[in-house]
Amino acid sequence: MLVNELRESVHMQLKTACQLPSQAEYRFESPLEFNGQKLFVQKTGNRTVVSLNFSKFKAREVIRERIEDGKRLTFHSPRLKSVVPSGARYAYDLIALVGTKSYLENRKLKSIQEEISNRYGLPYIPFSSLYDLQRKFLFYLGEVQRQAAPRLKDYFQQRGHNTWLIDGTIEPGTPVFLGVKEAYDGIFLGGAKIPTENDRDIANCLIKVADFYGVPDETLHDLSERMFNACEIAFPGNPQRVCHYHLVRDIGEGLYEVPQQMLNKRLRAMKLQHNFKDQRSNQTQWLQKAVKEKQMPLILKDLLKGKPIEHRWTKGLGREVLLSLHGWMLDYPSDGNRQGFPFDPYHLYLHRRVLIVYDASQRLLYSETAKKDLPKAFLTFSSKLENYLSDPPIIEATELYEKAFDIFERLRATLRLSAKGSNPMHELYELQSDEQNEVSESLEELKKQFDESKRDCSNPKEIKLYDIVKVHLEKYEPYLFPAKANGTEKYQLVRTTNGIESHWSQGKRARRQTHGRSKLTRDFHALPLEYMLIPNLNNARYIEIVLGSLEQLPEKMAEAGKTSGPYSHWNKKQKPVHIGRLPARMLRRETFIDDLINIFNN
Repeated sequence: MLVNELRESVHMQLKTACQLPSQAEYRFESPLEFNGQKLFVQKTGNRTVVSLNFSKFKAREVIRERIEDGKRLTFHSPRLKSVVPSGARYAYDLIALVGTKSYLENRKLKSIQEEISNRYGLPYIPFSSLYDLQRKFLFYLGEVQRQAAPRLKDYFQQRGHNTWLIDGTIEPGTPVFLGVKEAYDGIFLGGAKIPTENDRDIANCLIKVADFYGVPDETLHDLSERMFNACEIAFPGNPQRVCHYHLVRDIGEGLYEVPQQMLNKRLRAMKLQHNFKDQRSNQTQWLQKAVKEKQMPLILKDLLKGKPIEHRWTKGLGREVLLSLHGWMLDYPSDGNRQGFPFDPYHLYLHRRVLIVYDASQRLLYSETAKKDLPKAFLTFSSKLENYLSDPPIIEATELYEKAFDIFERLRATLRLSAKGSNPMHELYELQSDEQNEVSESLEELKKQFDESKRDCSNPKEIKLYDIVKVHLEKYEPYLFPAKANGTEKYQLVRTTNGIESHWSQGKRARRQTHGRSKLTRDFHALPLEYMLIPNLNNARYIEIVLGSLEQLPEKMAEAGKTSGPYSHWNKKQKPVHIGRLPARMLRRETFIDDLINIFNN
């Protein structure tokens, strides 16, 4: 008997010692009365809540009710609602953490999962739940902005002169993300996911955004007729302006089209780059073999550094020189600023380098010191360059290209659209009020100069270049600057849509960085429009007006959650829309093919 009692005692002690501490339990009361009338307990609900601030705890919620006009009104605990969404397990602070880590820091779910466990000591959260928290973050962020819309509207009205940047972005086979961004503070206001960029859908989107933030003083968009029509439908008679950057890019593409085609055609026919590639390969192989078998040193780099070399000219050095000329010639993209066509006409850059390299090859061939040690391949190289440069179609194409380049660069300089950095789409190209008049007057003077050059020109292809500029300016010049009545106001003129273009590129870059896929088709189908609100969280003015501080985001989400409606309803609406695709259940009908044919027969 005594042994049994001792055994039982030891067993209980071990059980107690090994037992994990039980999780905390909190009671949440709903209101006791409503409009002076007592509420009655409906039930007590129990759920486990995971929170950064409170760790894991058991919430016991007393839910009350009353009957009014035959309808049952249910009342939940306001305190619990300020911690966690209705019926949810994960608190607002955890939603905010997962969202900011995912979208502001571009962290992968695996990394976030580990941080939650290791740093915050919270229980393991599966990937499916973390993905759901990402979606909830976007849902509540959208609700936060909608609730803050009156404050943003008041701010814009008080500041004055509201310009909207309107633009869309797309991936092949996906809906269009259409967005509206406020130009001066760079706040993304909203938009829509639409099947195609058409007049009516764009107009409906603009009207919806205006319901929240008021009608803008003007809109700024690209050159498409759809944008013009949509803005007129949404805001009849409202001033519209076109993006200067889009205008210049469109003109540049028109100017370079003919010479680019002519040059491409001849380059393909002559196989110049292909022949040079073969020559580089052969010379590289020769040098590799010589270095390995003959112990021939590579000395060109040392010579260029000014180091003393005993034997200056060798067969090997001649081949090194040949390869270096190849390398310099093919480094023609460095002549530009990586701005893309037409701002960087790379074919023209290549031609200019060919001219310089050909001149260098001739100077070396006529050098008594060098020519005797130059390989025969050098003669072939120089000869091919000469054949290229003396080709009549090449001469015609490059002369026309240089003329187009001169016209284009003069136009860019006049409009002050010469990019300072490597990405012209990240430049805002803003103008002060006094600069607007200067640019406008300079543009008028440039048009006169182009007209004079056109009258003095006899080449039909060159005349066409001037006509391209003239047609574009006649059509879009009225939309380049605000009306003179507004020109007296002291403000910076935003004249490009680059602010929203960079917004799209930033969002795309973040998605690629997160999952490592170059194609974003799946993302564009799955992501809700609210994803495009993320950059607002890096905007100081937005944070000041909407949040107060980024640390208040969980609190603001909790406030938004009180009137947001169910997350599940919103989530159902975000199902991917595959344009032109039928549901799988319809495709799998046994009679599908027959039904398809009957549609047309009947």
